[in-house]
Amino acid sequence: MRILDRYLIRQFCSALIFSLIAFWVIFLVVDLVEHVDKYIDKQASIFLVIKYYVYYTPYIVVLSLPVAMLLACLFSLGQLAKHNELTAMKSTGISLYRILLPLFVLSFLISIFVIGFGGSIVPLTYQKMMYVKTVEIEKGRQQTNMIMSNLFIQGEDGRIFHLATYDTKTKIGSDALVQRFEENRLKEEIRAKRVRWENNGWVFEDGVERIFSESSVESESPQALNKIGSDSFPHDSVHRNLSEAEEYRPFDRLFRLDLKIEPEALTRRKKKSDEMGYFELADYVKLKKRSGQLVAKETTDLHLKIAFPFVNFIIVLFGAPLAANPKRSGLAIGFAVSLFISFVYYTLIRMSQSFGYSERLPPLLAAWAANILFAILGTILLLKSKK
Repeated sequence: MRILDRYLIRQFCSALIFSLIAFWVIFLVVDLVEHVDKYIDKQASIFLVIKYYVYYTPYIVVLSLPVAMLLACLFSLGQLAKHNELTAMKSTGISLYRILLPLFVLSFLISIFVIGFGGSIVPLTYQKMMYVKTVEIEKGRQQTNMIMSNLFIQGEDGRIFHLATYDTKTKIGSDALVQRFEENRLKEEIRAKRVRWENNGWVFEDGVERIFSESSVESESPQALNKIGSDSFPHDSVHRNLSEAEEYRPFDRLFRLDLKIEPEALTRRKKKSDEMGYFELADYVKLKKRSGQLVAKETTDLHLKIAFPFVNFIIVLFGAPLAANPKRSGLAIGFAVSLFISFVYYTLIRMSQSFGYSERLPPLLAAWAANILFAILGTILLLKSKK
């Protein structure tokens, strides 16, 4: 049995490596042809282009790995079925489940590896790839004068800084929210219609400053507090409903030097979910949720960082019973089937992801919906296949 396991794994790994290299080359050629005019216009050197694609490679590998896994499964098992090797194995009393067990174990281990690899190496190289693209190739032409929206920055001393919009040239923002937390308790909040950088500090205009004691923090949740006064400042009915332990200070102008958040921190390019590891994104979701902001998009992406790597296992679970059928053997058929299944799989993932973004589905279900569906179908196919 160990000899058969090694033989099956060797066949699978050979097909997997070939498929990965093929998809990597195809991806690079298509991307290069699409952007070659940009590289020429920006006078990017060959070294910069190579550097860009070197940093891009880990992301490409993780993205194309499920397709390569499926193709490797269909091709390796299809060849065994075509040459009646699977039939010979079954004739010795070995069940199909036991024959496929090494591939299931290997694909599961690959999924676990991709979780670690995708949570550490891929975000780092993706950041470097974006830096090479935006700064070294495109000469950093952006951010000279632009309006940035929905800025969310974590400052020092447990502070969270949120702006609806921010003009990088005038250093003026709108709908500002600054919150300070101590041990997960909201201690201070500033809301203002307008904020600007002046004399090495922030000037807030037309807003309210609130200081919370222990009793007021315990009686009001951060989400409820954020809803209060979000439309107008000040609001007398809001003032009457607040706990007496809270200090409520409406202001026309408030100057703060102690926020320790400078304009440079606001003008840095906002990280995408792909550029953050699992724990970094989890911390970002926690901070944003704590300040009462909507986090459906980020939470969906957070769950996808676990759900997507397991596509590598589930796609093998789905494809193995198909490949074990000698009627579906052959490289051309296997390639066509793998592309079709992968297209359907990726379409379902993107659809459920968009439903999670729009809160039509809970983020956890949106991230795992395609996996659950294909896992059920794969299990049914496996149970119905000839043992």
